[in-house]
Amino acid sequence: MPKQPTLEPLTPAKSIPEVIGSIDKIIAWSIANSSRVGYFAALYKRITLAVQKAIADKDFQDGARMEKFDVTFANRYFDALNRYFHPRDFGQPTKTWQLSLKQASNGEPIIVQHLLGACNAHIALDLGITADEIAVANLPGLEKDFNTINEVLASQTSDVVKSIDRVSRVLADVNAVLQNYEIDLIDGSLKILRDNAWEFAKRLSDEPEHAQTRTIADRDHEMAQLGQLIYRPGIPMAAIFDAVAEGEQRDIAKNIQVLDEIASAPYKPATRPWLCGFLQSTCRELRGLASAALEPAFAAIGMGNASGRTNHR
Repeated sequence: MPKQPTLEPLTPAKSIPEVIGSIDKIIAWSIANSSRVGYFAALYKRITLAVQKAIADKDFQDGARMEKFDVTFANRYFDALNRYFHPRDFGQPTKTWQLSLKQASNGEPIIVQHLLGACNAHIALDLGITADEIAVANLPGLEKDFNTINEVLASQTSDVVKSIDRVSRVLADVNAVLQNYEIDLIDGSLKILRDNAWEFAKRLSDEPEHAQTRTIADRDHEMAQLGQLIYRPGIPMAAIFDAVAEGEQRDIAKNIQVLDEIASAPYKPATRPWLCGFLQSTCRELRGLASAALEPAFAAIGMGNASGRTNHR
């Protein structure tokens, strides 16, 4: 895979507006350099704007805590980028982020694979770490807001899929025929990652500080293994991804611009069924497919006792 141009180091954010500012820098750089790193950045911007709106609307029990949660979570993403592009200055990234960011130079995966690969690193690895850190030894007290922030994430799935449909003719056709089944596939995959992240946070909260470094390293190794399955899935997913790739727009800069256009549009909260849809999906067929693909993978790599926090908190 060709070496990517270098993204300038990102400064740790102290507020949600600063998070959005850094994401905009990533998107602008990605467009200028035709880097697939911008795919996840555009998705992340949409979710961050939604979280900002939810805080303003007082949807959380503790809005100030959840702004800190959002900023802390985002800074793990920025730190991963700094470590990937500037390892001499920041150290090596986690194995999970290394895999995702390296695959950004690979033209074979479709956009959904690039998004799920980054979600694997950020949700399956970073989310549990952030929850444990923000909870300050009171993880049960965070659970309601943790679930709410994930409802916000789920509520954006529809807009994200619509934006992907604009650059992927085959996915648009699939979505038109299956009527939200594609959305449910993504929902099902993210739900598995989200639920497992909470279990991981509970594991961390039960451990003394000195034991967590090993736990984090183990989790990182396990999630990197899972990430390999996202980019190299077995049948039938490989055949589906190959078919989608045939009709997907290959102009990376244009794709990112389309995704960013959707992300930057005035935020409209989803209807209540969509907020609940993350937990109560009506499209069981493709959720079953996602579960069939991911749950055995978690079991195969020992996710019943999964660990993991990155080597830098």
